[in-house]
Amino acid sequence: MPISRKRRPRRSRHDRRRAPRTNREQRVRLESMRSLVENPPDGHDLDCLIRAVEAGGRGDAEGSLACELAGSVILESPHRFVLKDLVDHGERAPAWAYSRWCADLAYRSMLLAEDPRTDAAVRYVLAALYPGSLARVLDDKVEFLVLGTGVAAGDHLVADLALYEFGGLADYISERAEAGLLDRTDRIRDWVNAQMRAYEFVGVRGCRLVLHDLVDGGEVEVLNIGAMSQASDEALVGRLVPITCEPGLMFAARPISVDPGTARTVAEAVRTSEPLAWLEALSTALVAGRQAEGFHRTAATPFTSDLPMPAVVVDEAAPAEEAGRIIDLRAKGYSAEVANAVTVLEVGLIAAEISDRAAAAASPHIAAAMGTAGAFEAAAMECTGTDTAAAWRVLAAVVPDHIAERCRILARHADSAGGSPRRARRTG
Repeated sequence: MPISRKRRPRRSRHDRRRAPRTNREQRVRLESMRSLVENPPDGHDLDCLIRAVEAGGRGDAEGSLACELAGSVILESPHRFVLKDLVDHGERAPAWAYSRWCADLAYRSMLLAEDPRTDAAVRYVLAALYPGSLARVLDDKVEFLVLGTGVAAGDHLVADLALYEFGGLADYISERAEAGLLDRTDRIRDWVNAQMRAYEFVGVRGCRLVLHDLVDGGEVEVLNIGAMSQASDEALVGRLVPITCEPGLMFAARPISVDPGTARTVAEAVRTSEPLAWLEALSTALVAGRQAEGFHRTAATPFTSDLPMPAVVVDEAAPAEEAGRIIDLRAKGYSAEVANAVTVLEVGLIAAEISDRAAAAASPHIAAAMGTAGAFEAAAMECTGTDTAAAWRVLAAVVPDHIAERCRILARHADSAGGSPRRARRTG
């Protein structure tokens, strides 16, 4: 379905408040994209990227990260942190995280190959969801390329179109991915036909999000890894894909948070079965003023979580004041990352003592903290007082499978005579 250019909508005062303001981080990003357009990567940098993707195609996460870091690093790019998260999980990384990585590698392969489907995806997304930005740069070739490059690199809907609507993921699986990668994935071949749909949030049930499918009216349970952590409107647009662990479904990537009216418009569009009708529906919501430009852009997340990655520091700055508990842990020799993870786990234990509902709300944060390299070992030392065993078992019931076993191990450790006498404390 062709998407026509829309007149830039007049936004309400409420929408203007929601629109992202230009700040230093955004200016740094724009300058970086402008530099990338005017000074493309040299042969060495491009070779590093190619070797990183090739290593990924073999399933070698550590080798892929090493190759990527060997070239010039775009400071504000979160990708190296996303990949490091997968490496930090090691053999405990869930298979579905490798499926997410496989999809990411498929798109990066398309970009490196200058696949025309990526250009088509950029054009569709620009026309549908960037009417204001597009109007401002149409007469400036460099600025137009800056916008297009930034959208291609940072707008997940471009990757979504290229991979699913235009067949890039299916081609990568059949033509480029090797057994070393595919054998570690979870039902990745069944992901290629995933459909974009709209859902209303119903509630949390254990380690599951309960959603109402607005397309067919059914109720679905989805693995809870943080999709609702910053979703204020209680409606989501995204692709559900099959996985082998309970509850059998998850989002292929962090979904878009939208208002209920937009979600219903998307659902109605999907029911027409017209190609890209859901994208036209998102565009309609933008033009109608229900959403501000950029509403669909989700934060960068690890492959193992739908919680946004921490903001990437782009320059030297004074360290933020640390909480007292973190200072205590740092004094014991723990890194800042591990100390922060331990405090998150301690808060999770407190939530588990309050109620199952509170524990379920903390579940994505517990999973993310436990994925920090060294956090599990530190938790065994710092968070396994004899009065924490029951709380660890409560958490085991509300976190994904790959984290639940670690919680059960910590519960057994707390039951044993070797457990630390310290009780989990509130941070601050």
